[in-house]
Amino acid sequence: MKEENVYGREETTASLAYAPFVKGMKQIFPVAATGIVDRLVFGILARQAGLGVTEAMLFSLLVNAGSSQFAAVGLISQGIVGWPILVSTLLLNARHLLYGLSLGPTFRGTATWKLALMGGWLNDETYALTATNLAAGEKPSLSYFAGASAADYLIWNISTLAGALFGTIFTNTEAYGLDFAFVATFLGFLAVNLASSFHLKVAGCAAVVACIGYAIGGATIAIIAGTLTAVVIGAVSGER
Repeated sequence: MKEENVYGREETTASLAYAPFVKGMKQIFPVAATGIVDRLVFGILARQAGLGVTEAMLFSLLVNAGSSQFAAVGLISQGIVGWPILVSTLLLNARHLLYGLSLGPTFRGTATWKLALMGGWLNDETYALTATNLAAGEKPSLSYFAGASAADYLIWNISTLAGALFGTIFTNTEAYGLDFAFVATFLGFLAVNLASSFHLKVAGCAAVVACIGYAIGGATIAIIAGTLTAVVIGAVSGER
């Protein structure tokens, strides 16, 4: 059986499925492995926020978006639920729209249901690997993307389970300093992403607006206002 790729070339099903799938699994591993600690921490934080092991696992299995998951459990731990979580998730995941727009043209002609499945597994790691692979001159391959995504998804959820189980052992988190894990995690995310003076300006402006929002309406307003500030500056500014 043969299938035509976007360049009009025909390839066998075996070459489309197996070799690129395995290649994707191998190449995503170093990227996904660097996030194991973060994913362990997410499991622990989910337990600290009051979620059960099953709930923490369903969170990772169904959402599959690390930053919005961290933000959500942070809000839940403060007793904030409902629309603030939906808004923060929408804003944090807005970049996925750009990921889809970036990869879309190279997968033109792909069946809609396949693109829908691809969208469910599209995250920072799988986008970065796929975009890098394409930039290196490799042909677009759904099998390559599926292999990378499957490995990343597996590592993400195994790490979440380990963290959630670990979190059931250490219930007195303050004694180990783990109550600071939320703050430390986000400070770590922020530090590694401050790669330019523009990033510093955005972070500074968002922090100031968040502080004002906190003074006016508490944590919920602070998070929404700070996130919106960063998104708006990023959208209207020509700097990167």
